Amino acid sequence: MTGAEGLLASREEPPAPVRPGQAGEPRPLDAVDWTSGLPILHGSRLSLREPCVEDAEFLFEMLATPDVGRFMNRPPNRPEAFERFIEWARRQRRLGRNFCYGIVPDGYDRPVGLIQVRPIESGFASAEWGFAIGQPFWGQDVFASAARIVIDFIFRHTGAHRLEARTAIQNGRANGALKKVGATPEGVLRESFIVDGKPVHQVLWSMRSEEWLSNAPTPYRVEIVPEDAESVAGPGPDSLVGPSPGWCLQMPELRTAGVRLRELVHADAEPLVRLVATPDVGRYMQAPPDTAAGFRQFIAWGHAQRAAGQFACLGVVPDACDHAVGIFQLHRVDQTFSIAEWGFALGRPYWGTGLFGRGARLFLDFAFDTVGVRRLEARAAQANVRANAALRKLGAAREGAMKRSFLLGGEYHDDYLWSLLAEDRFA
Repeated sequence: MTGAEGLLASREEPPAPVRPGQAGEPRPLDAVDWTSGLPILHGSRLSLREPCVEDAEFLFEMLATPDVGRFMNRPPNRPEAFERFIEWARRQRRLGRNFCYGIVPDGYDRPVGLIQVRPIESGFASAEWGFAIGQPFWGQDVFASAARIVIDFIFRHTGAHRLEARTAIQNGRANGALKKVGATPEGVLRESFIVDGKPVHQVLWSMRSEEWLSNAPTPYRVEIVPEDAESVAGPGPDSLVGPSPGWCLQMPELRTAGVRLRELVHADAEPLVRLVATPDVGRYMQAPPDTAAGFRQFIAWGHAQRAAGQFACLGVVPDACDHAVGIFQLHRVDQTFSIAEWGFALGRPYWGTGLFGRGARLFLDFAFDTVGVRRLEARAAQANVRANAALRKLGAAREGAMKRSFLLGGEYHDDYLWSLLAEDRFA
């Protein structure tokens, strides 16, 4: 069985991302520093541990098959590629970007499947998971047993309050497994995954901590295993994607009547603090930097992520102005940047002037035509009437209503998930 769908790409969070939603900082019931060493989780019939390079050949035999790989994001195609994935996953875990568990049934010394988890929001407020298990273990309740242990760890020890998964509609086994462990379907995501060379729809599933913990069994045993310094992999790329395209080397400048979009520069920091770091603008997004130094840090981070092919950020510069008055940004969601998430913010003096609409059209053309995005997503708080109206006006389709998906003013609120396909633009 595979699902969610298989191995996930990394999506690093910036020092202060700009998005239509806002992430909180929930307090774990019993915090575990998994970045310093992923603990072993013990169940009644299996255990979960971090994969090591010695597992690569067995994982290749279990997971690199047509039936398992059909619903995975480009599974490694040889044992050496699994070794690189395992080393990459360990680096990502040390950086707090995701963690990966191997499923080891009793009587085995190698994992027969993987469960990977990554934060969607900074601080691990919400997370997404993907999984794959070898076909000989389908239908034996191995995945469901392992999933319950990992879910309990996520909600009890990382501070996440919401866990999401995406599965192709055709993936009956994965959808059934998610329902079995208590996940709830929240919407259908259009053309959000490729199966047999064709785009297919996915189901968006969610689980929430308060529901899980109110019905959870006695906590599973967590064995803390500090990482051996000798096992730390040497320096290497933090991405599994290939060579970077041209925009990664130099961001283009985009122009239309009354506005241009260009990469942020350090001189934009002070104007952006005055225009974006205000209560009205920041009401429905994760708090932006509130100092010029903080914005300069964000700008430098953005340049590095652009060079790595993981992120793009463009400042909104009106005619007769020499500094940015707003931001559009693009996060890579899958390994190929064919699916991405975008966010935006614009200084209040420019609301209602048409500047956002003109800039958004430039930015969407850049995302679809230059970056090569096939599907573009946005999350907006249900109470954020202005952002939801803007997304609808641009031709976005509302696909899901996500419960308790962000923390605002100490209280959890709901999001809408919107998507744009290239053919939707400005419909």
